[in-house]
Amino acid sequence: MNVSFRALPFGETPPGGNVGGCYNSKPLDSNAKEWSAKTNGAPEEDRCLFITFSNGHPIADHQIRRFFTLKYGDCLERVYVHRPGPKDVKETNCLTPQFGKVVFKTSWIPLALTQCGRRETKFIVDGKPLWCKKFDPSKTQAFKRNTIVLL
Repeated sequence: MNVSFRALPFGETPPGGNVGGCYNSKPLDSNAKEWSAKTNGAPEEDRCLFITFSNGHPIADHQIRRFFTLKYGDCLERVYVHRPGPKDVKETNCLTPQFGKVVFKTSWIPLALTQCGRRETKFIVDGKPLWCKKFDPSKTQAFKRNTIVLL
């Protein structure tokens, strides 16, 4: 069997309208709304990692942002670090931040960083341990009070 191939100019379809074994009967809609990762992407809870710091060794939000940006590129949407309020200090007797949340731009980054579902992953940020695990939205009560959002 003798088969020959030739490149077609952009927009031209082969005889019979069959492109790569598929036939598209509908043209693209020029009035279609543009896709946006922010509005059409994964929900925030799928793009998050819950982070914890070793007792007495908190890590500032700018250090966390710099670490992930240098290591993985422009991947962050925002970083939350829980600042203990008066009620928290009274309950836990702890003055320093103990946990936070990192929100990424895409959902595959938290999955990859936790190695596809591993319970926890440890990073060293400026000599301090940073523990990360998949964010569980059912445990968000502490984020609803005394959390400072830093973009």
